Amino acid sequence: MPTFRITGNQLRAARALCGLSMNELADRARLTTRCLSKWENSSNAVPAANYLLLCRAVDALEAEGITITDDGVRLHRPAQVSATIPSEGGVAL
Repeated sequence: MPTFRITGNQLRAARALCGLSMNELADRARLTTRCLSKWENSSNAVPAANYLLLCRAVDALEAEGITITDDGVRLHRPAQVSATIPSEGGVAL
């Protein structure tokens, strides 16, 4: 089995960055909130976790656009189409 390196802080940051509550991530990864809480509270240590269960959490985060690397956590989402709303007296182009 490959080595999985993720810290509790990275897991917490990834969840917060993509805007998921602990309950939402637990539901998507089919885990308990108690399990996620325990992992997130491991701070800068690698959580003592079942590899396959931890992979489910990471898969759910990656589905939200999260990338976890040794350097940190990044969110990659496609650019949103935005509308321009002119201010009063302005002209919309």
